[in-house]
Amino acid sequence: MLSPKNKYLTISLAMMLLLSLIAYFSIRTAPVTPPPPQTVIAPPTPASETPLKQPDRPAVQRILFAGDSMMQGIAPIIMRRLKASHPEWLLRNESQQSTGLTVKRRLDWVQKIKTEIVEHKLTTVAIFLGPNDPWDIYENRKVIRFPSPEWEEIYSARVSEICEFAKEKKVHLIWIGLPTMKEKRVRSGAIVQNPIFRDNMKRHGFDFISTEALIGHLDQPYVRSMPDETGKKINLRADDGIHFSPQGLQKIAAAVIKTIDPPNTN
Repeated sequence: MLSPKNKYLTISLAMMLLLSLIAYFSIRTAPVTPPPPQTVIAPPTPASETPLKQPDRPAVQRILFAGDSMMQGIAPIIMRRLKASHPEWLLRNESQQSTGLTVKRRLDWVQKIKTEIVEHKLTTVAIFLGPNDPWDIYENRKVIRFPSPEWEEIYSARVSEICEFAKEKKVHLIWIGLPTMKEKRVRSGAIVQNPIFRDNMKRHGFDFISTEALIGHLDQPYVRSMPDETGKKINLRADDGIHFSPQGLQKIAAAVIKTIDPPNTN
């Protein structure tokens, strides 16, 4: 017969065993609730990888070619090729030598382009100018020296005014940048002007065509010849170190045509 002490221990062990069995079967029979589904958030696409919507190109284009003697060289080539493939297009060449954005006395390009856009219901304006511009600006009886931050501000404002008007009228701009030049002052001007052209086109959603890779980089010494696709050197520049040889004109014209009338990739 168990003593009272042993009897107490036996009862305690039995109770502990019973509680353990109850807990075990409660866990086995309890319904399992699945964890809530996790929401997976995709990382944002970097801005540089976000595809930009290309502007709609009208079936029938009405194009103005504006600029100085640089545009006088390439415009006839471009117009001849475009007219052959698009005889219904309106193509106007209003380029004039010895003009630019600095001096308005002979021709005010800002106002001229605005007038052309309205009068001829243009869809596109291509601009190629610059070598006549690295000079002081005279405005409101004040001389703004070149080069200076104030000169860059005024020059950029004139480019921007053209861009803003074109954007308002839903006209696309194509601005052709300057290659390296032989003459020091003109070359120093191109170094200042190209970023102004490029930045304004980017800010307003227009096209900037760089000619440096085609004709000569501004950060490299001036050269007249560059190798073609076969490695053969071809002369790209005129004797004055500013304008272009027939081969140089053809290279720039081809780049402009590709932008105006891109090949069908379908």
